[in-house]
Amino acid sequence: MNRARIAIALLISVSLTGFSQAQTTPKMGAIGDSLLDEHFDQSEVGVNLGYSKNAFEILVDTGRIDAGSTNPGGWGDTRGTGYEYNWALAGSTTQSLIDDGQHTNLAAQASTEGIGKAVLIVGSNDLFPWAPPGGVVTNLADSSGPYQSIYSNLLDQGTINGFANAAVSRVIVAAGALRDAGMDVVVATAPEYGITPFAQAFYPDAARRELVDDVMQQYNENAKTALTQQGIPVVDLYQLTKDIWGDNTSPNGNGDFMVGNLEVNKLGTGGVDYSDVLAGDPFVPTDATTDAFVHDGIHPSTLVNGVFANLFLEAFNQEYGDSFQLLTAEEILAQTTPSIAGQYDGTSPIVLPDNATYSSYIASAVPEPGTCLLLAVVAGWGYRRRDTILARASSRSMTKQ
Repeated sequence: MNRARIAIALLISVSLTGFSQAQTTPKMGAIGDSLLDEHFDQSEVGVNLGYSKNAFEILVDTGRIDAGSTNPGGWGDTRGTGYEYNWALAGSTTQSLIDDGQHTNLAAQASTEGIGKAVLIVGSNDLFPWAPPGGVVTNLADSSGPYQSIYSNLLDQGTINGFANAAVSRVIVAAGALRDAGMDVVVATAPEYGITPFAQAFYPDAARRELVDDVMQQYNENAKTALTQQGIPVVDLYQLTKDIWGDNTSPNGNGDFMVGNLEVNKLGTGGVDYSDVLAGDPFVPTDATTDAFVHDGIHPSTLVNGVFANLFLEAFNQEYGDSFQLLTAEEILAQTTPSIAGQYDGTSPIVLPDNATYSSYIASAVPEPGTCLLLAVVAGWGYRRRDTILARASSRSMTKQ
């Protein structure tokens, strides 16, 4: 209903006045896991990830969005020291997101802070590939258990279905709270860990990793269908990562992945030898590289996150009529620290696998029937009102003659 009222108001205003508004930087919030929690507020393998940036940070640093101020002293909640409107927390699952109230905290800021947009990524950590000591876990209540249990083929399909359906339900609750608060919401599907250097190191059997991927695909497809039917668009990060890295049993993806003239090293890890990281040997990671991952072999690098950021921007443009300028290859390269923009040839574009477009990874929202009816009525009223005004003007003109 909130979206219907907004759309009606816009139609009436445009029909009668044709107004223009000064452009302001839109306020955007976030909920979810480490894919949105600021890298400067995270540490992995004993090294802070602050030498790199995720998609949300890039959107802020390039001036596309306003996420509020940071708080070096800490907010005392899931925001840590990060942005005021970013409630995402590294390690979050669909359950912990709800338990921590990320969705309700951000929803409350719609009215108190005037936040009009929100992004959500969660679900990957519901199947995080930790291998707990002492053997195989068979209890799904153990947060470290599902990946290993599915990898070991210990769970029946009924249990898996229940696990996936519960996760989908929680995402719908979270996204719905933001939508009902009046925000434009974009949700991303959850990438699967099997393609990461980390998972490949600890779970070397590709066919078994694919069993876990089947569950992640089930979760993502069900979430995408449910969300779009409720009027919430979805960006398919899961499919994009599949196209970049391929399946567990058929790696390497669909062709080159280029940011400008620079080819992304799909299994590179922050400029370091990943075996040194695993062995605990000294290493010094860097962001000034074309590697696809940071040193932990889990989180995407700045280059990959720049492409993720563009996918969000395109979704807002396509689904909500925004006019965000997408990041250029040069802008993304300039976000690395130190910047590698000097290696850019000045003309080459971003090339997605198979030369795909961003739009091909966006699942459009299905408008609610009531919203469609209201918009049709208002559109008709607008045309009738216009015709009445024109008729009156013509009548006055004839009278004066």
